[in-house]
Amino acid sequence: MRILVTGATGMLGQQVVPVLREAGHEVVRMSRRPAPEGVTAWRRADLATGEGLEHAVGDVDAIAHLASSPYRGKYTQQTDVDGTRRLGEAARRAGVEHLLYVSIVGIDAIPWKYFKQKLAAEEHVRGGVPWSIVRATQFYPAIDMVLGIAARLPVMPVPSKVPGQPVDTAVVASRVAEHFANGPTKEIANVCGPEVLTVQELANTWLAARGRRRATFPLHVPGALGKAFRAGALTLPDQPAPGPTWREWLEM
Repeated sequence: MRILVTGATGMLGQQVVPVLREAGHEVVRMSRRPAPEGVTAWRRADLATGEGLEHAVGDVDAIAHLASSPYRGKYTQQTDVDGTRRLGEAARRAGVEHLLYVSIVGIDAIPWKYFKQKLAAEEHVRGGVPWSIVRATQFYPAIDMVLGIAARLPVMPVPSKVPGQPVDTAVVASRVAEHFANGPTKEIANVCGPEVLTVQELANTWLAARGRRRATFPLHVPGALGKAFRAGALTLPDQPAPGPTWREWLEM
């Protein structure tokens, strides 16, 4: 198949592209930026405006929609929600056979604006093109990055009582490839890490693995949002995926 990958240069996209190629697919990367020198399988298109989308989807069999612009105000609405609608409409007109969207575990249980936007994007995916939705928990590289930023402070703020179940992006990429092998399901599949750890446990393991010494203090997340986090809405303990643990990933 010829598969268009939105967000191909992102954290997940960099894992998905080679996995799809190894599975024998022809991969076309999409970005609003011009193609790097020497790269031909590239489509320049902008989800926020719709510019270039018709051309981008015009000759592909399937789409892996990974692109996202979280926490950027109106731009997030334009790309993640309106952009997903535009992409789905263009895909339907072009006769695309499979639209796969990567979303987030827990978005229907957590009253957070960005999660509500992801949920709205999911609704647009359930349109005229045969679809699959893969919801994943937080990615190890993202947790690594956030903790690295927090560690710049003399004392790290940690929402200590919040459980998470982060996952290796390579595991998610493999699951995406499996969906293209099996075809559209018109269902939501979940991909979670192999273990549930509190953010405090994630931070302690990270500090030890990185050889850093930082005191932490518990950060209380108030209201309904904090209640949902503490109740484990970001986790599915009965659905662990095989793959490296957080400690194993840090030691790679």
